Amino acid sequence: MLTELIVILLLGVAAILILSEIIICHAIKVANYTGLSGTFVGMTILSIGTSIPEITSHIVGSITILREPETMVPISGLLIGTNIGSDIFQQNFILPTVALIGSIMVGRRHLHDVMGGLLGAAVLALAVCINGVISREEGALLVFTYLAYLLYLHKRDKHWEGNKNEKIVPFCRSAYTAVLIIVGGFAVMAVVTEQVVRSSVRLVDMLPISASFFGVIFLGIATSLPELSTALLSIRKGKKDMSAGIMLGSNVTNPLLGLGIGGMISTYTVPQVIIVYDLPVNIATAIMLYIFLLRKEDLNRGEAVTLLICYFSYVFFRWFLFPLDTLSVG
Repeated sequence: MLTELIVILLLGVAAILILSEIIICHAIKVANYTGLSGTFVGMTILSIGTSIPEITSHIVGSITILREPETMVPISGLLIGTNIGSDIFQQNFILPTVALIGSIMVGRRHLHDVMGGLLGAAVLALAVCINGVISREEGALLVFTYLAYLLYLHKRDKHWEGNKNEKIVPFCRSAYTAVLIIVGGFAVMAVVTEQVVRSSVRLVDMLPISASFFGVIFLGIATSLPELSTALLSIRKGKKDMSAGIMLGSNVTNPLLGLGIGGMISTYTVPQVIIVYDLPVNIATAIMLYIFLLRKEDLNRGEAVTLLICYFSYVFFRWFLFPLDTLSVG
């Protein structure tokens, strides 16, 4: 059984990498057809697509809560932990790792919109979690905020001067084919990632850890694989701005769209550790990234190493200080 699960994980990771290669190639084509910037494509098309595992988990988990109300506490901790854990892993591990391997770049014209959205999403997530419950109304607020943010980004992207000088390829049949391939690729990726996550759950099911810690560490990392592989491949394709947009955009999509959809379906109870530790760490990291990128638009080696140290410190203290889940008293 153990060997079978390991094989499934390895094959799943390999499939995700192959799918990411296909998706990024066609996403670049879509960017050329539309004249949209690489950062905008990464922040929208790719960040939503690579967040499908988290979004799917929220939908499936919330439906399970409705069917089996007694599972509310563990599933809430698992789903919220996975969501926040994925963001922290991307900000503190994937982003600096990609910076060390290649380069991370967020242009000055995009910086405040991108990082402002990331920081605002983390702060809003903390605000709706602070009383220990995410209600359906608060879930709707998260989703509508996300839609408003996308609309704002689209309007800004159309008016950035840099885009006016970019060559736009006329939209044709191959463009529609590229869009269909992207959609199909993400659909298959969602299925594959679900199997990777299921195998991960079974591998660590008997370990003495809390639901939220399991979500933060194991599922958070597993569901971040699409962002990691797609970002690395976009670096290889010379799309550094798209690479940054994928990871930073996913950190806006997860807390707003993922948590929002789940909250709208079933509501969630929030473990206290999420409120007092995980979300504050997420916000602190967003501020740190903002400062780093504001200085030079990319991450240098020292800044990347600092973020990596912060991640391993976060994991250590998460395990040492918060071995169990307790609910916040609102």
